[in-house]
Amino acid sequence: MKYESWLLARQARICARARRRVPGWFTAGLLALCGLTLVFSARAHEEVVPVIVDTDMALDDARALALLLHAPEVRMRAIVTSDGACPPDVGATNVLRLLRFLNREEIPVGAGRPLNLPAPEWAERSVTLGWSDLPLSTNASVADAATVLRQTFARSPEAVAWFCFGPLSNLADLLREQPELKQRISRVWYYGTPPDAPQLGWNTQRDLAAARAVFASGLEVFAVQLTPKQSLPFDADIWKAIGEIDVPAAQLIVRLHADSRVQRLMAVRHFHAWDETPVLLFHEPWLGQWREWSPGSPVRVLDRFDPESARTVYLTELRLGGAPARELVTLREFPVTPELFQPDLAPLVDEILRRHGYEEWKVNVLTSELHRHLGLYSILGAKMGLRARELLGASLDELRVESQAGLRPPVSCFNDGLQTATGASLGRGTIRVPETDAPQAAAIFTFGEKRLRLRVRPEAVQPIQAAIRKAIQEHGDLTPAYFAEIRRISLDAWRDLDRTRIFEEERLP
Repeated sequence: MKYESWLLARQARICARARRRVPGWFTAGLLALCGLTLVFSARAHEEVVPVIVDTDMALDDARALALLLHAPEVRMRAIVTSDGACPPDVGATNVLRLLRFLNREEIPVGAGRPLNLPAPEWAERSVTLGWSDLPLSTNASVADAATVLRQTFARSPEAVAWFCFGPLSNLADLLREQPELKQRISRVWYYGTPPDAPQLGWNTQRDLAAARAVFASGLEVFAVQLTPKQSLPFDADIWKAIGEIDVPAAQLIVRLHADSRVQRLMAVRHFHAWDETPVLLFHEPWLGQWREWSPGSPVRVLDRFDPESARTVYLTELRLGGAPARELVTLREFPVTPELFQPDLAPLVDEILRRHGYEEWKVNVLTSELHRHLGLYSILGAKMGLRARELLGASLDELRVESQAGLRPPVSCFNDGLQTATGASLGRGTIRVPETDAPQAAAIFTFGEKRLRLRVRPEAVQPIQAAIRKAIQEHGDLTPAYFAEIRRISLDAWRDLDRTRIFEEERLP
């Protein structure tokens, strides 16, 4: 999917806005592909996606739920449980514990019908490990799934996206009892296989009749089933990285995986981001490629997935997802169409967006316009400012910054990127730039009581600095040919430098 389509899908899904941007036939097809009905939030003027989650509450279900509940564009309408990794009543109780931890107890919870089948071998982990330490509200209550769903659809006129992380029993029951509600489900995100796949996934096998009913219903189903080699491992490394993120969703994930038995399984890379994968694809469609299950079918199956990029998205969604996106001041939409950019940047637009995401794209474009030319230090400053926001869990305008880049070019160009990426500005008095005789591409960031120092790793930019010295030798300093070469070098740096790897990160007392 082209990144422009992704942006429309995630950032500009309102029909009227889409019609202004692309031809009507393309808008209709695009919105059908996105399959999400959105409404405006009157307060924030942001689009939200109404969602129902259907889960059997394995550990990966809990992680997927945490990601969805942390996302500001998701409006969770209800959570229902099925008979899979947990019995439905136990799973529903654990959902209530999760919702209390995340302060989301307003969400109705329903337990589905038992299937009267043997429990899977991993049921003990799902039923007990980590859950008993989470408090349960004294007035918590669980209704049956059918009642919760009936009341949810009666209260909510808009269509919903249905995320299924277990057997499809609840959705099949709903379609059988109230077939008219099919029109109110915009898309089904399912971790499992179609029922006629050569090798059936566990969720499909668990209630094969339900899977057949849902896949034959005509609903648009996006089905995900990955082998261990294709999927993102949920291992000790990612668990530790999540532990450094100071938001409730990350704290919940860390807590649920702290048991020594779970730790031993993580050490041998037993777990993968199974149920999280549909959530990650919901947030960032470019992570995968889909194909029709059969010609003309509304069923899509995941054909290709990028687990390395998915790890970055996973952590970024936890770091930044809880902070609502800031409204643009003068623009209706931020430009991402390659044809709108200068000829040397246009071929790189989609690749830069794919590698580094929409937020970094925005701050680097704005930095370059503010700085009035493409420069290495300004780009490094933008990447660092965004990285600081990620590590500290801060939105724009929430950081105080002390730059160590000084006031003399070229190193001081770094300050323009810092201001744009963090929202800290001289006008607000939230960035300080002390004079120094030893300027360096480094800064101290403060968010509440948390302090962080980032510094560019010398080895990360040594090849670039060597290229700059060569440009000076060949073209002279500050000549037109020199600036043309610097622009080319800076474009390469923008594309190639990964903000998660190029900085030394030090927590300060």
